[in-house]
Amino acid sequence: MNKKALMLGSVLAALAFAPQAMAEPDQGWYGAFDLGYHWPDDVDMTTSEPAANPYEFDFEMEADIAGFARLGYRLTPNWRLELEAGGRAGDIEGVTGDPSRPLPNNLCSISSVLPACEAPEGSIQAYTLMGNLIWDVMPDSTLNPFVGFGVGVAKLDFQLAARANTNNMSIGIDDQDTVFAYQWLAGLSWEATDRLNVDVTYRYLNTSDADFNSTATSGLFEPEVFQGDYVDHSLTFGLRYAFGQEAAPPPVQYEAREFIVYFPFDQYILTPEAQTVVSEAAQYANAGGASRIVVIGHTDSSGSPAYNVRLSERRAKAVADALVGQGVNAGALSVDWKGEAELAVATGDGVKEPLNRRSTISINF
Repeated sequence: MNKKALMLGSVLAALAFAPQAMAEPDQGWYGAFDLGYHWPDDVDMTTSEPAANPYEFDFEMEADIAGFARLGYRLTPNWRLELEAGGRAGDIEGVTGDPSRPLPNNLCSISSVLPACEAPEGSIQAYTLMGNLIWDVMPDSTLNPFVGFGVGVAKLDFQLAARANTNNMSIGIDDQDTVFAYQWLAGLSWEATDRLNVDVTYRYLNTSDADFNSTATSGLFEPEVFQGDYVDHSLTFGLRYAFGQEAAPPPVQYEAREFIVYFPFDQYILTPEAQTVVSEAAQYANAGGASRIVVIGHTDSSGSPAYNVRLSERRAKAVADALVGQGVNAGALSVDWKGEAELAVATGDGVKEPLNRRSTISINF
């Protein structure tokens, strides 16, 4: 399996087996991998010799594969900071120079004075380490455009062999140089899952001038040092996965609330349904840290007023005892009873109305 197929397979495998996690955090670490193609501009170089009138050569580069690995940290929902390591392969397609010069143009000869060159063989490999600052335009959107800027270093590895057919003249370069580099980034991110994003990224890379020593087998042309910068464009598809804790859910807002417990006719024992309501009220009060809980007992209008006052007291105390039994702070609890004085449903005297046979639980924070 060749290198390009292996790298592409890695991307597809990562996409297939990426975990389906919780919501992407507003802050935290992430990792990413990008794969695509790049197309360098022609590399224009000048020679150090002859110093008075150096030669200029145009190295035509082929488009090739590019890959990047990134480790980043999301500072805010909009801003990200990341460290990016990248590699760009690149074969030399051809070399041309100034045809007006009397001495070698294509690193060997363009005149009848010297033998013609064979096609040059070589490459310029670029390895970068960049610090990027990224701004996400719409971080809460499924499709999110982003832009960025990066600075760092580029290690340029220059390999070249150009020789004449008669083998009486050749130029060779086998050298590396590490120089300052900067890049602009722009792209579009698609939220594949809550934590996994697919990034499409364009990068424009530029470096300061790099120096490469050369060797020559003829005294007619000894350029010594080739100097030039490296400019590149790349387009990649990448996977970015957010690590760390999921985004914290918004805090629950507890507000004043009333629960109602109903009783059968002429009873103050809690039914299973009433016990369920009491449990819900206790859980709500305990979760929110209620500061004041008021339980008030009531009856319907059947029976004498004096009897109903006593019955409503028993109903109120039965609910209050059940609340305390489920962990409600007794110090925050107050109990009252109204008999038939405050009917939920207005009726005449002596009416057995189920909605009036109740105790209310008022919870405040």
